[in-house]
Amino acid sequence: MKKLKDYFELMRVKNCITAGIGGFIGYLISSNCFIDLKISILVFLVVFLICAYGNVINDIFDIEIDKINKPSRPLPSGRVKLKEAKTFSFVLLIVGLILSVFINIYALIIALINATFLYLYAKKYKRYKLIGNFIVGYLTGSVFLFGGVAGKNIIPVIILFLCSMFAIWGREIIKDFEDMEGDKKEGVISLPIKYGKKSLYFASLLILLSVILSPLPYIFKIFGIYYLILITMCDILLILSIFLLLKNPNKDNSAKISKFLKIIMNIVLLSFIVGAIRL
Repeated sequence: MKKLKDYFELMRVKNCITAGIGGFIGYLISSNCFIDLKISILVFLVVFLICAYGNVINDIFDIEIDKINKPSRPLPSGRVKLKEAKTFSFVLLIVGLILSVFINIYALIIALINATFLYLYAKKYKRYKLIGNFIVGYLTGSVFLFGGVAGKNIIPVIILFLCSMFAIWGREIIKDFEDMEGDKKEGVISLPIKYGKKSLYFASLLILLSVILSPLPYIFKIFGIYYLILITMCDILLILSIFLLLKNPNKDNSAKISKFLKIIMNIVLLSFIVGAIRL
């Protein structure tokens, strides 16, 4: 039981469950709430397993750094051996890919792409954030896209994917602005390190793109008026966040805006669920 707990910690089970729920929400939206229980379980499990694979691979590449910064983690503490972790990550990946085959070919393709991105991010792009931030945004949004390809109406899920990707990508840049001092010491390359406050304009543009895309499900008559009301509230808050960020671009303010953006994005997700169930 203790060993099992160590493996759960290595996987970061809570994060995997959250990702799995995101996949289910994508499926819920694309299926207009007429869900198949078997497909629902498969979507959750594949997203859970591929996410777990990414978390384990991340710890494998970070083992030397974690010996200094996080010595209590399963790998640096020796509770899980490096060879065991590599085998475990391979098993997670293979089982996840095999299960995705039982959904459809599109699910398999997305699972393969995501697994590749997770590996590349852990190996290289975590420290080269010019590309790493995009990967984080894509991976976050693709959770919904993966669930979406399991259903019949993928258009609203593609919009949710793009809104999520642009917003998360922008938020990651804002977080990097907050973390500039630490990143410089670690040799990390990021947009704020290269361009300073100018990077916040690019982050704001990405968030603005998510705002522009968000009304499309209502315009295309996919979702109803309650979706429009909720998403309009979110869009106003997002635009306000951009204004406050650019008005006072400093470390403390960017930290506050980053946390605020996270809350707004959860409400955006709620608005898509409301749209999907036709409230």
